Amino acid sequence: MGDKLRVSLDDLELAGTGLRTVATELEGLDKLMDAYDRRTVGHGELHERLQDFSDGWDDNRKKMIESIQGLGQMAHESAKAYKELDTALYDALTGKGKKK
Repeated sequence: MGDKLRVSLDDLELAGTGLRTVATELEGLDKLMDAYDRRTVGHGELHERLQDFSDGWDDNRKKMIESIQGLGQMAHESAKAYKELDTALYDALTGKGKKK
């Protein structure tokens, strides 16, 4: 078994934080789309088409946000689990944590 598992905990935590930030930004798009009205767009039919797109996008965006948040949480929890495992392995190898 020459293969080794190497995990950068900093990168894993950073990925978790970045994914959660992306999800938060996507959630904020609702407010941005609500700011555009017929006067802002300048054309009634264009506004209606943008509204149709926005309505369809809302459904897909919600699914994407849930998925991205889930990935971010998994990355964060994985980093925590790897740290705990690394500490437990170190303690077992060095004899730390043994009760006398």
